[in-house]
Amino acid sequence: MLEDLNKAAKKVDLHVAAAKKDGLYSIRKAKNGKLVAKNVDDKEAAKIIKKYK
Repeated sequence: MLEDLNKAAKKVDLHVAAAKKDGLYSIRKAKNGKLVAKNVDDKEAAKIIKKYK
């Protein structure tokens, strides 16, 4: 799931990483590393990525 999210995120200059808790992700901007979202599940992460398109 993480790889799929990263492929979609890469197109909009974001990066998805696994959070400390299982099944959650954090999203950062690829250029400057600023945090966009923290501790979101896969469905919420997909919504955020779609919003940045």
